[in-house]
Amino acid sequence: MKYFSENYGVLLNYIGGNYIEASSSRYLQSFDPGLGKVIAEVPISSKEDVDKAVSSALEAFNKWSNLPILDRLQYLVKLKIIIEERIDDLVFMISQNVGKTVREGRGEIQRTIEAIDSALGIPHLFMTVRKIMNIVKAEPEIDMEMVREPIGVFAIISPFNFPIMIPMWFIPMAVTLGNTVVVKPSELDPVPITFFMRLFKEAGYPDGVVNLVNGDASTSQYLIDHKDVAGVAFVGSTPVAEKIYSSACSRGKRALCQAGAKNPVILMPDAVPEPSIENIVSGFFDMAGQRCLAPGLLITVGEAYEKFKHLIIERVKKIKVGYQLLNETGIGPLASLRGREKVVKMINRALEEGAEILLDGQGYRVEEKYSRGFYLGPTVLDNVTPDMEIAHEEVFGPVMPIIRASTFEEALEIANSRQYGNTGTIYTSSGKWAREFARRMNAGNIAVNMAVAQPNQFFPFPGRRKSFYGVLHGQIDALDFFTDRKVIMQRWW
Repeated sequence: MKYFSENYGVLLNYIGGNYIEASSSRYLQSFDPGLGKVIAEVPISSKEDVDKAVSSALEAFNKWSNLPILDRLQYLVKLKIIIEERIDDLVFMISQNVGKTVREGRGEIQRTIEAIDSALGIPHLFMTVRKIMNIVKAEPEIDMEMVREPIGVFAIISPFNFPIMIPMWFIPMAVTLGNTVVVKPSELDPVPITFFMRLFKEAGYPDGVVNLVNGDASTSQYLIDHKDVAGVAFVGSTPVAEKIYSSACSRGKRALCQAGAKNPVILMPDAVPEPSIENIVSGFFDMAGQRCLAPGLLITVGEAYEKFKHLIIERVKKIKVGYQLLNETGIGPLASLRGREKVVKMINRALEEGAEILLDGQGYRVEEKYSRGFYLGPTVLDNVTPDMEIAHEEVFGPVMPIIRASTFEEALEIANSRQYGNTGTIYTSSGKWAREFARRMNAGNIAVNMAVAQPNQFFPFPGRRKSFYGVLHGQIDALDFFTDRKVIMQRWW
């Protein structure tokens, strides 16, 4: 690997096709969470830095947006080829800086490539453009057509858990449709996406089409406030999504904000045991539970509790917690010490409220050389009730709270009482229960016998209630988000 390193020093911004130092003298630390060791210094970019990035993007937009779309697609094809050549560097940087396993890092890059594949189909999506001849009978007739046009500069503000994949949900669509972008990654783990910027240069993208500024919430706010930013795409927690959506819309900008979740899983007594247990456990504990689509609450129905509880515990006990770059590791550390502390506090509050520990991950021990890492073993909580904090708030950690319900109706009521609406899952062998659940579960993504309802890139990424703010959703709805319609009416004398 050419670029993977034990320390990346002070990270640079990427503006106008070049890596440049931020003007700010304030820095944050970015860690290898498995070692508890600093591997990079992250500049908190100033308003001046943001101005430079937006100005670069705006200048590039004027020429880039007039390039034929098939020409813009050629850059995307080159980018895909280059990503495939750099997979090992990308995967190991993701694993190192986020704390996810190498297997999970490869999964992220595969999803990134799928996002590019989806964007390559944009010309076919444009076939929805309409032109109608002789729409108004007159002398002479009037023709009417609708075209789509790129809008301008978009800010992409991304979370820590998928540092490359989530920005790449938006970048391929945005730039191929003729826009330019400024990315603001999470300050926790910006190493992978900062490195990734060089791939746009290698693919030949003109300077300024894609830019990046490192920083914290203040940097994000500078972007949202900037008069030349036309829209904001955000993925992250619900409180931040609410703030960004309100701030952007009040300034007349487009906003697409995908937010937090508390995804319920209903386990029916007729579920097929072995594959269901395997799937449920991986859903709750892969990536140490740090996914917005991860299950957040297990609701057992009737006899399912006694039938599956022991099987679940025995399978969870087999999970190997360890350093994320080791092949034998099942789940790695949490991405930050603050994140670990938050999860532990939620576990302890659940115990104070009356929950019981079936499996305690707080006492999990790793090898001495990794002892400074942010590890937390899988935790399973029993006797959870719907009113407990841990039953209705997002944990974002390796925790499985279990609620017992007597009937399907009771389970569905509990599932729908959450304030979020990302996903809902049912495990059953009954077509009746699966259909009822799919029809009545109030969530944007529904899964039957699968823990994580992750739609492919050529589907929208719907979310409801406090899991989403906006009108247009991510992925395929990006066509409408990143373009504006124009109706042209013509009469020739």
